[in-house]
Amino acid sequence: MFFLYSYALYFLLIPMLLFVLSFKKTKNSMENIFSQAVIKQLALNTQLLKTSARYRYFLLVMALMIIALARPVYLKQNAVTKQMSSSAVIALDVSKSMHASDIYPSRLGLARLKLLKFIQKANNLHVGILIFAKNSYMLYPLSEDTQALAYMLKNADIKQKLEPNTNLFGVLESGKKMLEKEKTKNIILLTDGGEDVSRADEISYILKNHLKLYAIDFGPKPNNSLKNMTQKSEGYYMKYQWTQSDIEGILDAIQKSSQKIITSEYNMKQYQELFVYPLGTALLILYFVFIIGLKQKYIVKLSLLVGLMQLTLLSAPASAGVFDFIKLQKAHSYYEQKQYEKAIQHYKELTPTSEVNYNIANALYKQHKYLKAVISYKRALSTDKLLNAKIFYNIGNCYVQRDKLELAKSNFEHSLQLHLFKQTKNNLQIITQELKKRKKLKKIFNRGSAKVCFKNTLEQRNNDYKVSSKYKIKLQKLVLSEEEKWIKIIQKQKTPVFLQKIQIKRMSDDAQKPW
Repeated sequence: MFFLYSYALYFLLIPMLLFVLSFKKTKNSMENIFSQAVIKQLALNTQLLKTSARYRYFLLVMALMIIALARPVYLKQNAVTKQMSSSAVIALDVSKSMHASDIYPSRLGLARLKLLKFIQKANNLHVGILIFAKNSYMLYPLSEDTQALAYMLKNADIKQKLEPNTNLFGVLESGKKMLEKEKTKNIILLTDGGEDVSRADEISYILKNHLKLYAIDFGPKPNNSLKNMTQKSEGYYMKYQWTQSDIEGILDAIQKSSQKIITSEYNMKQYQELFVYPLGTALLILYFVFIIGLKQKYIVKLSLLVGLMQLTLLSAPASAGVFDFIKLQKAHSYYEQKQYEKAIQHYKELTPTSEVNYNIANALYKQHKYLKAVISYKRALSTDKLLNAKIFYNIGNCYVQRDKLELAKSNFEHSLQLHLFKQTKNNLQIITQELKKRKKLKKIFNRGSAKVCFKNTLEQRNNDYKVSSKYKIKLQKLVLSEEEKWIKIIQKQKTPVFLQKIQIKRMSDDAQKPW
């Protein structure tokens, strides 16, 4: 057993000091400490209980209440949650063959869209980006800040003219250098594969350096040599898809086969509260001190009142600490300041009730950690139908952000069964229309009558999906400072790209031929 607020025990010095002073033999020791009104109240019936004894009982009650205030607990459960991560380099082929327009808008155009989707979906993955042709260039080093990578890539303006040939050996060597300190060396190729020739040297290099190769092939027909390389490395090969199944397939393969490292660790402690015992004892002592010397009719009334208080105390959950409101207020404050990580840390220090889990999920949603938010939302489910309706609505929004529209539709429907929110109904209509459009487009693609890479219209509506929270933030209209005006101007401009050439020792045989 230990005390969560041990500093409150310093207040025990007050009743201890008064207890020592109560043994002084001076006649007026009580009058020196308390007023006459208090002394009169203490001396209800001196024949049954002496005033000094009654006074000491009150000091004992005070001490027990201070102990309850210090919040005695014992550790019930210590759950350690570890966040695991692995690393991967995504290599984008920018050779001359990738500019072919047999795919709309071009092989390179579709590969760039796939690359952006890769980064947006890369949860718990450190990602670095290479572009390659005859030589390899590092676009961005390994980073876990996938949001920043996605923003920079989306607004990147690559104007450099690179070589026409495809050098797969070079990209393997460059990827190995970028992943030198990582436990698992994953390389994802977005390429049309180059020439379909023997890749014995490349396979030997892959096996020697324990590389894992994954590839999406944008060529007009399957590239058997590229497929063989991925299979030998125990990786994954796919032809490009108009849906996102190729991206999800590779990410799932990486998650299953890669050796992960611990990037963060959360220690969630669950306590058994013991403050009810000193508090209950204090109330009982207080009850007996007051009851001695009272008339019968007052005793009955007081007994009923104390009995009700004890029942209320015992039936109340022992999870609400005396100072929990302080942590709760801090958590709300951090949430309003958009410091969501700090808000989550403070929420996790509280007892994991439905409301606490709901608030943790809201903060995770704001951090764009949608799958983790779904887990916290599910933990928050309770017997409250209105709260559950909000939870299913929020889970639906999480799945929209992850582009899992069928799951989003199911959760919106479940929410509407519990409560008819207007926003939920609107979202469900949008999702239903989007699923119909996708179904029609899939039929067109399957017939081969058209090849169109359409952009998901839900991306334009993402701002309409807002997490439902009772902690609403009121924003005031502010005059932009000069710095903020410049930042907004910069954000509208394309990001300049600086490529760092990686020195390589070997080249693939077909890379040295004239294009």
